[in-house]
Amino acid sequence: MTADSVTADAVASRPAWLQDPTLAWRPAARGVVLCAGHHDLVDCLGPQTVEAAVDIGPPGAGYDHLCGLQELLAVLLPAVRATGPEVLERHAEVVGLLTRPEARDPEGTGRGGRFVPVSETASLGTTRRISRESHTTAGWIDRAARFLVDALPALGDRLVLVLNGFDHWDRISVRILYRTVLIADQQGRSITVRGLPDAGTLFLERFSRLRAVRVCASGPPPAPEPLRGAPHGLVVEAWRTGGPASPLRAIGDAIALQNFERADLLIAAHLEAVAAEGGRADDLADLIRLQAISEAQTGRVDTAVAKLQRSLELAEKPELRAHLNYLIALLVTKRKDDTETARTYYRRGLACIDALGTPGVDAQVEKAWILNGLALGAAIDARRTDDTEKRDLLFQEAFELEFKAFRMVREMPGDSAFYLRYNLSHNLAFLLQITGRHQQAEDFLRSVSATMLGTGRPEFFVPHHYAIAVLQLRRGSHEMAAASFGAAIRVAGALRDPFHLEKLLAAAGYTDLRRGDHAGAARHYRDAARTARRLCDESAFAQDLAGLLWALTLGGSRWDRHTLTAARVWYPEVAGAYDRGVGGAELAEALTRAGAEIAPPSSKLPSYLAAVDLEGLPDRDLNRFLAGIRSQENPSRLLTEESGGTDASGGANAVAVQGTSEAGRTGEARAPGAVPQGGARADAQADAQADTQADTQAGAQADAQIGAQADARIGAQVGAQATAGPAGPAAPATSHPADPTAATAETPTDPTPPTTLPAPATSPFQAAGGGPR
Repeated sequence: MTADSVTADAVASRPAWLQDPTLAWRPAARGVVLCAGHHDLVDCLGPQTVEAAVDIGPPGAGYDHLCGLQELLAVLLPAVRATGPEVLERHAEVVGLLTRPEARDPEGTGRGGRFVPVSETASLGTTRRISRESHTTAGWIDRAARFLVDALPALGDRLVLVLNGFDHWDRISVRILYRTVLIADQQGRSITVRGLPDAGTLFLERFSRLRAVRVCASGPPPAPEPLRGAPHGLVVEAWRTGGPASPLRAIGDAIALQNFERADLLIAAHLEAVAAEGGRADDLADLIRLQAISEAQTGRVDTAVAKLQRSLELAEKPELRAHLNYLIALLVTKRKDDTETARTYYRRGLACIDALGTPGVDAQVEKAWILNGLALGAAIDARRTDDTEKRDLLFQEAFELEFKAFRMVREMPGDSAFYLRYNLSHNLAFLLQITGRHQQAEDFLRSVSATMLGTGRPEFFVPHHYAIAVLQLRRGSHEMAAASFGAAIRVAGALRDPFHLEKLLAAAGYTDLRRGDHAGAARHYRDAARTARRLCDESAFAQDLAGLLWALTLGGSRWDRHTLTAARVWYPEVAGAYDRGVGGAELAEALTRAGAEIAPPSSKLPSYLAAVDLEGLPDRDLNRFLAGIRSQENPSRLLTEESGGTDASGGANAVAVQGTSEAGRTGEARAPGAVPQGGARADAQADAQADTQADTQAGAQADAQIGAQADARIGAQVGAQATAGPAGPAAPATSHPADPTAATAETPTDPTPPTTLPAPATSPFQAAGGGPR
């Protein structure tokens, strides 16, 4: 498949769930029971469950990937082979992933072990940037759960799975099992899981708070202290820091798969082995660094910072010391919102590198990462200040730091430098976006994405089309944005990616609302709601259904019975108003009172999915904060603006309605995920939402300033080098004629990015009185 044909060829038939007109559903409120003590099954589930119970043995020590599920499959697969082999054929691909043996990976490809192979980029990202990259894994978890839903009836009707040693189940297995319960409930099938943990874990403590989990008797024992050592019998290889098959890669894979107990045990085993051999201080420091990353990913931020400081006390190599300072700074920036403390650590990291007489490649890469971190801190401070002059200087500083970092690594060989170069080039495009330079951001993004798109791999096209569409939407080019979102929808559909598809359909619906295409908005939001229903995503469904109801209301369209049934469950007050035959203005007011809000598209597609990985979300969506995009929006804000006005996302308002106003908003807004109980809407106070405002005139003035101040020589160098990678120089943006957003007279093919970046005259957050959450 070539880059030119990806979008055009991605025309898949509508999946079955989009052909099902059903919308209404209630999230599962039961299905998993955690029992602290081994008491009689009848005591907690009733006498009728005894005959349906199937005992599943405990997994071994070590939290190996899928160790819990292997115990279940040992019982399930023989029964399926005997009664329904067609189920195995229908799910052959995912069954193969679930059952393949642990491999030693003699070729050094990094693809050994069960379940989803972890890419070098994902492993590097999770151990370098403390990020979670669970989107790919979530797709396979969903497919694995759907296989279990189809296969488990082979063990009997109204099944009760009794899982012994549940605290030894790895997190991947628990996620698959929980998703199985949710999907089975939605399909009207009865599957009950009784978990019998011998001890508590941090993950089970969080797991016990999920909607479909009930704690029986006194509940699981208290969560233990973090693991101090490796379990008996866990044998590890000699510690090596390099190579795709190194122990470092195995730990990185465990962290990338969010199997944190496995990562912690591997680290503990290696710490014991290295200490016993009198290993190098830097090896011990590196292992403690990985411990800190695992703890940071599970919310133990203070412990993680303390571990990194302990690692700093041990580390001797300047490059490692620089990296440890960088990690501390990144943690306190992202998790504690303390940019001043972060700068102290970033500067210490720079001092480590600057002390070297002739810094090598590794040292220069570390320095570039530190400069990137300093740029992030400057951008955060710029976004939240109300001092216009200070904001301009901070954005200028952020832009110059990103350029300096890029110039350092633009010609460096190797995967690490290429990954950093790719990251920096997209950060430059993002800086243009967050300061309101949407056209320049699009031009630059096309340039830096051309190499990736030139590979023809369709998974690169979805985030690319989405990012381009968001920029077009924010500058008011609604028709172009609609075409770009449509291209992304086609590719995501061909890739069988329901998680991205839901976000893309909702974004397309939002764009249709902006351009006044109420019928298109209803169509897209209806498909988004159906997809969210399939994914059992409560928050997304509430927002997508709200979008559908707003689109129908604004367009004066009748509600079909499926829409009305869903509204009676999720927005009963609004359904009541519709039943009374109120007019459009009153119906819009009812939607506002009910907290029926939609989600404006974020600047990027989510890289992790909290509804699947069960690890929660950060307190603040940093991408939305920096880009000035609210996490929720009441469409009544669009409705009162005069025709031709500027909407909250930076585009010209194309929607008008009579009879609603911001002053008419009363009552509490429903927070995302506040789902109905017993047929009534569960009200909750919504998180404070940060408003955004795009000032077209100020943007034009700032663009003129940029043009006057740009250093053409440096800009040309960066434009030429931004796309250089293993495949060589990038092709121009015009090399993709199938791309409906390909470069036109409005989007030049050879962008020259500026070297100065003054902020818009009116900061979106300051204009609205918002700030960091």
